[in-house]
Amino acid sequence: MIQVPNLDFESALRFSQTLNTHSIEENETFDFSRVTNCDPFPMLLASAAIRQQRGKSCVKHCIASNCNNTYAEHMRFYRATGIALGRNLDENYGNSNYLPITKLDVKSLREDGIRNLERIQVVLERKSRQMAIVLSRGNTSFANWLSYVLLEMMRNIPEHSEADSIWYCAQYWPRHDLVELAILDEGRGIKNSFLSNSAYTDSIKDDIDALNLALEPGVSRTFAPGSCNIDNDEWKNSGYGIYMVSNLCDRLGGSFIIASGNSATLLRSGQRTTYDCHLQGTGIQIRIRPSRIGRYKEIAQDILNTGEQIAKNGGNRIVSASKSTRSLFTFED
Repeated sequence: MIQVPNLDFESALRFSQTLNTHSIEENETFDFSRVTNCDPFPMLLASAAIRQQRGKSCVKHCIASNCNNTYAEHMRFYRATGIALGRNLDENYGNSNYLPITKLDVKSLREDGIRNLERIQVVLERKSRQMAIVLSRGNTSFANWLSYVLLEMMRNIPEHSEADSIWYCAQYWPRHDLVELAILDEGRGIKNSFLSNSAYTDSIKDDIDALNLALEPGVSRTFAPGSCNIDNDEWKNSGYGIYMVSNLCDRLGGSFIIASGNSATLLRSGQRTTYDCHLQGTGIQIRIRPSRIGRYKEIAQDILNTGEQIAKNGGNRIVSASKSTRSLFTFED
């Protein structure tokens, strides 16, 4: 029997690591009796760990016991693990307090773009805006900020991860002045993405190196040695998305977690903390306090100025952020 833990982020990280060393057998029982807390990122991480390990063990049938958490069912946690309990993952519902676990098919998003003569980034921009409006409760500044954050994180998946799907989930706790967004893919991961560019092969020995590099400004798989790396393409990836979003979360009283491969990094209160985990792909947790959004443009400009200066002084970096990244400063409040 496999005991699924309570879903706080540290327990979910440990569970993903432990499950990776366990060979699941046919008709193995998953006991969900300890699942009381159900935050978005831990739900995505734990469900991905179960899916991935079942797939690796070629197991078709498992037994679920004590699936008594109605909130977890409503948020589609059980369904995301592969258990036929709760609504299907492609059903649209939610309200101003939450978005349940949802699976977006990357191929379908590309096909939508082709039908409308749009690039996939434009399709994701529209989807991000729809999600942000649901959670922002009429706060235009907050909606703009959320839309930017969601787009910057989701566009990395078709651009870099080679994943088939985008998984996301969100929760707003008004009483605690806190919003959590979680996004996950099951692609090749941060390390393998960077290692596809020879400019970074000497900088990355393990997943922690890759995560640290991903948090730096101007670092992108698309960096071309010997080129000016400046492009008028609005959607050109310039390596500032994760850097901007992670530092915005931190400076606005929240936190940022990125997990990939065998490591995870938490950025909070100006400090980075590393953890062990196991994830085939990349998962991101974004936490922010809506009451602090008012000064986000000023803070974002300071973060960008600092980042571009770091990039100019560092090696193998793109020294100027893309038009997409700079769109954060053009929203009307």
